[in-house]
Amino acid sequence: MKKQIESFIDDLKSNKKISSFDEASTKQAVVLRLLSYLGWDIFNVEEVYPNYTANSVTVSFALRVKNTNKVFLEVKKIHEKLDNHQKQFVNFASREGVDLAVLTNGIIWWFYLISAKGNWQQKWFYSIDFFKQKPDAFISQLLDLLTNTKIVKGQALKTAKALYQSKMQKMAADFLPEAWNQIISQPSKIFVELLSEHTEKLCGYKVDSNFIEKFLNQHLDKCLIKNVPISGAIPPNAVMESEIVDLDEEWSSKANEAPQVQPPPKPESYAEKTIKSFTFNGHTYPVRQWEDMLTTLCDHFASTRAKNFEKVLWISNDQKPYFSRYSDQLRIPEKIKRTDIYVETKLKPDEIVKAAGKLLMEFGYSKDELIINTQ
Repeated sequence: MKKQIESFIDDLKSNKKISSFDEASTKQAVVLRLLSYLGWDIFNVEEVYPNYTANSVTVSFALRVKNTNKVFLEVKKIHEKLDNHQKQFVNFASREGVDLAVLTNGIIWWFYLISAKGNWQQKWFYSIDFFKQKPDAFISQLLDLLTNTKIVKGQALKTAKALYQSKMQKMAADFLPEAWNQIISQPSKIFVELLSEHTEKLCGYKVDSNFIEKFLNQHLDKCLIKNVPISGAIPPNAVMESEIVDLDEEWSSKANEAPQVQPPPKPESYAEKTIKSFTFNGHTYPVRQWEDMLTTLCDHFASTRAKNFEKVLWISNDQKPYFSRYSDQLRIPEKIKRTDIYVETKLKPDEIVKAAGKLLMEFGYSKDELIINTQ
């Protein structure tokens, strides 16, 4: 089954006509074919129910077990953006009480655990991109989540809950430093009282709460955790709508304070350009896609700075990480050679240039030492 799916994905990548597929073609040539490889009888409507409708809302397929809907599968045409379809689809799946919901355009697949607490965004737990990810990175999870026998036996739901739990635990771990910083910088009465009690046990004298707060303020810089990472465990929608931040720092000086100084020009935008190659440290590297530049630089530093390469884990944008040891915290992760660290590749050209600039500066280079050749 695994080899069949790998071959199927290779066929999709080499199919020059796939970009012209409409929604019906995507259902027939991609989704139904994949379901057949996953053990579903696509000709049996008791298993794969097409155009399931309830309360005037329709989803592409309902995967059923003994006349009970287990998975809703909503299909859009190849390369169609999925962001705007999430809310209605997941809310409908919640009302119908299915176990899992899957939103796809045939290439990108987003998975939702319907029983998870919270709104539709918080139910998202896993993503796959057939074209950007290597099959080894997702096929095992795909089989565990959508194989007929796994769903019939309830194993798919257990896998989904485990992936969701893992995502939430990692998100909580990311927020622990921030929680600690808030407690230290804005101590509650309980925290102050606890510190006072322990001091009294040691010396026999009860310290005044004002003295403790003064003590904390004096040592605040030493107590705070620096470079708090930003969690990547957020829905695809929230990630994709984040703003692009320029490579240079935002100009903040006021005109009346320094009228003779002009803001630096904004960096060049690469939004509509195709990358041909880039030059760094005296070497020119030909590349085919923008993300290849970022992964090539990562591989370079992983090799030349192996002892302290893990500091890339602190590199992030304001709302999302660029690096993580956990592939499911990133939308389209690519594993960096000779490491256990993944880099985000689902980035726009300007975001990739920004991430590359931060990567260079992390290892003591200027972002100006990166020369990009485009057409």
